[in-house]
Amino acid sequence: MIKMQNPHTIWRIDFARKLAECIRPFEGVRAIIVAGSVARNYADMYSDLELPIFWDSLPDDTKRHAIINNLNADFLYTYDGPSAEDQLLINGLQVDLWHISVADQDATINAVLEGRNVDLGSLNAMDTIRACVPLYGHEIVEKWKDQAQAYPESLAQQMIQEHISSFRIAELFILASRDNPTAFYRQLSHLHQEVFLVLLALNRRYFPTFKWLFRVLDTMTVKPKNIDQRLRQAFKVPYSEAIADTQHLLEETLALVELQFPYLDTAQVHRQLKYTRTEHLEPRL
Repeated sequence: MIKMQNPHTIWRIDFARKLAECIRPFEGVRAIIVAGSVARNYADMYSDLELPIFWDSLPDDTKRHAIINNLNADFLYTYDGPSAEDQLLINGLQVDLWHISVADQDATINAVLEGRNVDLGSLNAMDTIRACVPLYGHEIVEKWKDQAQAYPESLAQQMIQEHISSFRIAELFILASRDNPTAFYRQLSHLHQEVFLVLLALNRRYFPTFKWLFRVLDTMTVKPKNIDQRLRQAFKVPYSEAIADTQHLLEETLALVELQFPYLDTAQVHRQLKYTRTEHLEPRL
């Protein structure tokens, strides 16, 4: 039984059930789920509706257009067959259909759990299955959901090692000194995202995209103190304060990594965090 209190979620799931009834009769459909912010119960008044459809084999253009006609939908953007995603407009609501084969879904799960694949697309697919609301094909979806409950320690280690390598602040010093706010805040955002990815691994959470970063941070148990306020504040204070607290945030996150994974070699990351670019004087020979 689905227990949803968010009104923006409730009516979207009800609408999704009606759409699923129009899709499931097509030959080859094995499962249909609700994904995205609606499935995670994060939906607000601006949220669209994401409906992954799992097939024995991917539908051809004719079948995809037949589904769209059956839904009385219009294309929101130009049809792009190779993308295997149809972005539609139905009664004023954006509805995205994702076409995925059962074999590809099985391969993605295996690549993450057995192959330790930390590609963000694959990790998002795992988070999608963890959080999804099944509309059709409950048996196969529940099997995938059971598999996605796992998060091997070796996968967390792989994810952490890949992203702590970006823990450095020297570029922030340079961009601040050159008063380049566009590049400065882009790099600042990148570092915030890298911290988020490491924290996901420490909390054994898959990747829900960055759109709901703060909502996900609220649910984490392993994280630096007051991280949500600090991330927001970094965009409101002078460069020097943003740099100083970002350095502290990276160091605190690294300390959490070392607490869980004391056997990891983090010496290089510590060197990176201590290094700041200084003025270069012309050398004398």
